[in-house]
Amino acid sequence: MVTPNSNIGFSLHLMDDLDAPFSARIQLTEKKLPALKPGEVLVKMLASPVNPSDLVYLMGKYGLPPIDGAYAGFEGCGRVIAANAGLYGKWLTGKRVAVSAAPGRDGVWAKYAISKASYCLPVRKEINDQQAATIIVNPCTSVCLIERAKTLGAKAVVINAAASQVGKGAIRYANMLGMKTIATVRSAANVEVLKKLGANQVLLTTADTFKEQLKQASKALHATVLLDAVADVDTPTTMSCMPNGSTAIVYGRLTETQHPMGGQFSVSDVIFRNQKIEGFWLATHIGKSTPWQVLSLSRKVQKLMAQGIFHTDIYGQFNAEQFPLALAHYAAHKSDGKVILAFD
Repeated sequence: MVTPNSNIGFSLHLMDDLDAPFSARIQLTEKKLPALKPGEVLVKMLASPVNPSDLVYLMGKYGLPPIDGAYAGFEGCGRVIAANAGLYGKWLTGKRVAVSAAPGRDGVWAKYAISKASYCLPVRKEINDQQAATIIVNPCTSVCLIERAKTLGAKAVVINAAASQVGKGAIRYANMLGMKTIATVRSAANVEVLKKLGANQVLLTTADTFKEQLKQASKALHATVLLDAVADVDTPTTMSCMPNGSTAIVYGRLTETQHPMGGQFSVSDVIFRNQKIEGFWLATHIGKSTPWQVLSLSRKVQKLMAQGIFHTDIYGQFNAEQFPLALAHYAAHKSDGKVILAFD
C-alpha cells in the first residue's frame, strides 16, 4: 500500500470557557503526515470511540497536558499499513490492531494514526471493529480494578457510575470471580439493566434512603472496596457507609463542575476508621507492566469479548460530518453507549 502524505482528523481546540459545548472544542483539521520514528507504526483507523477520559482531555483537565491543535482520541482499532519498528513492526504490518495514542503524538480521532508498535495489540478475528476499538480503555480497566479489589481481600465491591462501560464490565468480571457487587446509579432506568447483568444490589443515589441502604448492603455483603469513577463528594459520601478499613480506588472524576482538584475525602474516616484512598490510571499500570503482562491482559479481555461475556454498548457509528453532534450527545448521555468515529 502507498503511504499517504496527509491526514485528516479532529484536533483539540483549547477554550477557557468551561461551559462551552464539546462540539466547539474540536476542529476538523488536515495535516501533513510526519515520518515514522524508530519504534513507530502507521495505522489506518477503522473505528475510534469516545470515552469519558476524552471529554476530560478536551476540557484540558486530564493527566496528560493538552496540546492545542493535536488530534484527540485515546484509543481505536485500525490496520497497520507501515512500520519502522524492527521485526515486531514487520509482523504487525497488515494486521488489525487495537491501538492507543502515544504520548507526544496526535491522537486517533483521525483517518491515520502514528503510535508506538508496543501500543498495538493484534485483535482476534471474532471481534468486530467497533468492539475492537474499545478493548483497551474500558475492559482492561474493569479487569484491573476487580483484580486489585481481589488483592485487597474484598468479598464485595461498591461500584459508582455503575451503568458506565467500566462499571458493567466490572460487574461481569466480578461475577466470574465469585465477587459480589453493589451498583449505584443516578437514573432509575438503569436499575433493572444492572440487575439483569448480575449486580447483587442496585441502589439509586437520588433516593432519600440511599445512605442507609448502602450501609446495610455493604455490611451484609462485606463490601470493603469502592470502585470510584465519580470523585468529588461521592467519595466521602459512599465511604462513610462502608466498613472500617475499606479502600476507595479512584479511577475517574465524573464531577459536574470539573473543579481542578476533582475530589474530596473524609479526614476523620481516614484517621479513625482506617479507610484508604488510592488511584488507578491504566496508562500507569501498563507502563509498569512487562510486555508479556500487557499481552496477557489483552488476551484475557479479548477472550471474554469473543465469548460475549464482555460487550461494549454502542450508541452508533458516525462519519466526520456527523461526529461533532454525536460527541455532544455522548457527553450528555454516556449510558446510551459509545459514540464511534469512522472516517469514510
